[in-house]
Amino acid sequence: MTAYAAKRVLSVVPVLVGITAFVFLMLHLVPGDPVILLLGEGGVASPQAMNALRHELGLTDPLPLQFVRYTRDVSRGNWGRSIRFNRPVLALLIENGRYTIELAAAALTIAVVAGLPLGILAAVQRTRWGDSAAMFVSLVGVSMPSFWLGAMLIFAFSLHFKWFPAIGQGGLNRLVLPGIALAFAPMASLARLVRSSLLEILGEDYVRTARAKGMAERAVILRHALRNALIPVVTFFGLETGRLLGGAFVVETVFSRIGLGRTIVNAILNKDFPVVQGAVLFVAVLYVAVNLVVDLSYAVLDPRVRFE
Repeated sequence: MTAYAAKRVLSVVPVLVGITAFVFLMLHLVPGDPVILLLGEGGVASPQAMNALRHELGLTDPLPLQFVRYTRDVSRGNWGRSIRFNRPVLALLIENGRYTIELAAAALTIAVVAGLPLGILAAVQRTRWGDSAAMFVSLVGVSMPSFWLGAMLIFAFSLHFKWFPAIGQGGLNRLVLPGIALAFAPMASLARLVRSSLLEILGEDYVRTARAKGMAERAVILRHALRNALIPVVTFFGLETGRLLGGAFVVETVFSRIGLGRTIVNAILNKDFPVVQGAVLFVAVLYVAVNLVVDLSYAVLDPRVRFE
């Protein structure tokens, strides 16, 4: 297991270097002069001041040298400064990104707590009422846009019943409604995935053997079938985490929450390019880290993976 984990961690290094190179090239391929953005577009800066800033930022150096310097700075935590806020980009992203991460974590938790039993019920009750009810709920979940569901949740549980606050961040009670709005679609997808995986596993020979030995149906599902059916589900988590981080902007807007999505959009509108550049790198690193955890969990669920 240790050798497998070390191999997977080392395989992440070239991925991170590739991401860093892509983010670095963004600065040089997109139209516009970063010096003009830093000094303002009003034309008040003299050519001498612009040239001085270019030398100070190292923009007159060869591109490979600039990339080495950028990689060194990123690895040391120096991700540049925000043009609009005049603050370190990494500190700004961590400050706002933690609200998006906690929202995505809440949505994943709700999706698992609701979607896993729903999928098991659908598989166990195949072609019966439980299957039809579970698939109807999942169909509704996939069909409803998160912004519409968020508005309905605010109307029902905040304005009418007054159970939860409608807007803002801070505290678990402010995570419930946006978490449900963001979790409904992945919950529905998870239920369908668990159903199909379980149905396939329940037809395997070793499951029939366990039943033939007189093992109770609940034990067959929980001890034998569910563990093997969780491998595609874990893959789903890795893919879904990236989608939640990227798609949280809509829910953050509906519930007036601070977050990574709103930070990126505001940075684009304000031409705060260092923040956009840093945010792309921030999300990419998070996505790589989540998928590394997913890969390591494969070896825990199925020991054959670590030997292949």
